Formats: sequence, C-alpha cells, structure tokens
Amino acid sequence: SWRVRDPHLPVIELCTGLMGGIAILLMTQPDFGSTILFAGVWFVMVLMSGISLKRIGLAGGFGAVGVGLAYMFYENARHRIDAFLGGGTAYDQVDLAQRTLTAGGWTGSGLWLGTKKLGLPEAHTDYIFSVIGEEFGLIACAIIVALYLMLVVRVMLRLLDEEDLFTALAAAGLTAQLGGQAFINIMVNLQLFPSKGMTLPLISYGGSSTIAICLGVGLLLAITRRNPFIRRERLSLKQLGLVK
Repeated sequence: SWRVRDPHLPVIELCTGLMGGIAILLMTQPDFGSTILFAGVWFVMVLMSGISLKRIGLAGGFGAVGVGLAYMFYENARHRIDAFLGGGTAYDQVDLAQRTLTAGGWTGSGLWLGTKKLGLPEAHTDYIFSVIGEEFGLIACAIIVALYLMLVVRVMLRLLDEEDLFTALAAAGLTAQLGGQAFINIMVNLQLFPSKGMTLPLISYGGSSTIAICLGVGLLLAITRRNPFIRRERLSLKQLGLVK
C-alpha cells in the first residue's frame, strides 16, 4: 500500500525477501505444504497491489523453478509428489481418506457409526473432512464447501467498496490463507492433491492451529468492520484505478 504514496519505494522487493525468509524457515521444519500456502498468499497480495504483467510472469516463472528445485533437492517435497503421481495403495493415507469419504454415501452412516475412520491416520485433524463424509454424507461435505466459498465471496464483495488499500490487501491475504488452507485440505481428502498435513480451518481438532486460525479470523473481522455513521475521506480502490 506504500506504493500509492511513493511508487519508487522497493516494497515488492522487500516483501519478496520477507517471503523468502519465511519459506526457508518453513522448509527447514520440514513443512513444504505451508510454504506453498504462504507463497500463494504472497502472490495474491502482489497481484492486488497492481504490479505489471511482466513482473507477474516473472513471479510465476520463479515459482515453477522453485517447485522444480524443491522436487530435485528437497526430500519432503519429492516424497509427497511421487506418492501423489505414482498412485495410492490400500495403505496410503490419501487413498484411505478417499475411501473413508465415500463410505457413507450421500447421507452418511450416522454420528459415531463410521468404521472406515478407525483405520485412518490423523482422522481428527488432517482428514476430518473424510470422517464427516463417512458419518454425515457427501451432502454435508458439499455444505461445508459452500460455507467456505460464501465466506471468501462475502469478504471479496465487501472489499470492492473498501477505501483503504492497506485494509484491502490485508483482508485479501487473510482470506487467501483461510480459503487456501481449506481448499488444499479438501483436495487432499478427495485424492486430487498431494498430502500436505494441513488442518481444515475451524473444523479440525487442534491446539496452536486452532488458535492461529481464530486469530486470523479475528483480525479479518477487525479490519473489515464498518461504522455506518462515519464516512472516510480516503481514496477508494475504484478511484485509484485498481478496481473497475
């Protein structure tokens, strides 16, 4: 948002360097899934900041190169990608999750009546979506997906009339993190994405993960709330030419 006041400030370079530092810290854990998630959040915010198409292309190219290097030199990433591309076996977590998800059919087997979940590792965290599918059915899973979509769309519609670019970028980043984490978790459970070990926001059991998600949602609510009796005099995104 500083670029609106001074286009010559190297904010993109500083943010990129900060993102690189976060990526290094995450990958040393190792946590390749969270690295991909935060890189996606960074990319969304950079896109909204109004950079040129040339820089967008460069960022996409560097991202592709980064994934390729991670596959060649980062064992955690190579193992997960190979397991996904090679197809699952009867004992793979992702395959077990997919079979658990579809075991309940459309309406589910009932609360506490699921049996496939008993052989599913991390059923209460990473693969809670599959447990919901077995016990409450695919209809309940579709409702959960719709709720996440409604949350993301609601925030985006709210930001169309946002007058402060910093607020718009911060809210978009928090929403991208929340929605991206939910998207990755659900895709893993559907056997459409490599296993990431990522929780389902606001649903999975957890300690620090739940606290972090709730803090993020609290920040999102705080920066998007409005007082209807106060009219701001800042330039809107439409006036800045960032939104048509």
